[in-house]
Amino acid sequence: MSPVKRDLAFLDQEIIQQLVFYPRKHHGPPPREVSDTFSLKFKISENIQITGRFYLSNNSKKSPTILFFHGNGEIASDYDFIGPSYQQRGINFFAVDYRGYGDSSGSPSFSAMINDSHLIFQQFQDYLLNNGFSGSVSIMGRSLGSASAIELASHYQDQISCLIIESGFVETFNLLRRLGVPSSLLPADQEETASSLSLIKQIKIPSLVIHGENDMIIPLNDGILLYNNIASEIKEILIIPRAGHNDLLLQGPNDYMDAIVKIIFESNGD
Repeated sequence: MSPVKRDLAFLDQEIIQQLVFYPRKHHGPPPREVSDTFSLKFKISENIQITGRFYLSNNSKKSPTILFFHGNGEIASDYDFIGPSYQQRGINFFAVDYRGYGDSSGSPSFSAMINDSHLIFQQFQDYLLNNGFSGSVSIMGRSLGSASAIELASHYQDQISCLIIESGFVETFNLLRRLGVPSSLLPADQEETASSLSLIKQIKIPSLVIHGENDMIIPLNDGILLYNNIASEIKEILIIPRAGHNDLLLQGPNDYMDAIVKIIFESNGD
């Protein structure tokens, strides 16, 4: 399958990358490698390798799987603390990094983040097929990762069971302005290209939007706009009371996981 290329070079300016991306490498002992929790690596180009962490449920080969794109200040190995929550509920969970994050090589940019997501998805699908996994595959993105998740969901709806967005954004330029990017660096004629709105309107697979009531980084209105514009007839929005941008699991752990389990297994046909 040929890789999809989306031209976002106008967002790859150095000052934008410095204000948006906060790549963090993995430090300390290597992440544990055991039968149900291990790292996977994907070759993006001759010099770029992307890594991620795979958390397998007990019935892993037949279980549904989530491909997860994390938030900005996170790395895949952070999910060693959260992965078991999915494993215990019969869901395989694969958290993947971006360039420059965790053990991945290269440097992050908008173009790389979006275009790499296609290669990651295609190679992950190949991995599942070659290793006998038969369960459905869903896409989930948190915060910055919502852009990659929406990108994939709009392109591969015949291969994806459902879409889950946590603390996601729609209007990219609005987010960049909130992060301190001067409007002079954001070409007005490219605002629609940078936005995910046109992609969201194409998504017809079951979808779940989760957002914090008091999110000060990506306001709740973004989550509502996202939900309202998803074209799917099967969609839910979960607003976590008192939650901000990074504490949704702390403020509403049961509602959060219950909503994910519900849409995963209902869209999986179980």
